[in-house]
Amino acid sequence: MATYTVTKVTTRPNTSTQWPWESLRSGYGNLSEKVVISTSIDSDNLVQTSSFVWASKTDYTQNLRGAGTRDSVLNTKQDEYNTYMKTNNITSRITEEDGTVRVFNSSNKTFEVE
Repeated sequence: MATYTVTKVTTRPNTSTQWPWESLRSGYGNLSEKVVISTSIDSDNLVQTSSFVWASKTDYTQNLRGAGTRDSVLNTKQDEYNTYMKTNNITSRITEEDGTVRVFNSSNKTFEVE
């Protein structure tokens, strides 16, 4: 079965600002059978790169905001994360395997296709 990889690069303004997952905990626990997540943080401790390897592109798209099959727990957790990111001036950019790029828009707290 083919997998589908999505890379998320998140930047915080300073090291006194906690990463969203430090403050709010991970929201991906209930998706563990569909996605494998690996994360690294650069040497200045301001940029976090996460790789999400989904079981398939379908599994990924079914868990995007607005998908009718998306888990309600994930919706709630993403709302919390996005609000935290806006409040703390955290930026984020998602690059999908097919080249689609989504950028966090803090004004409406969503990821929008670039």
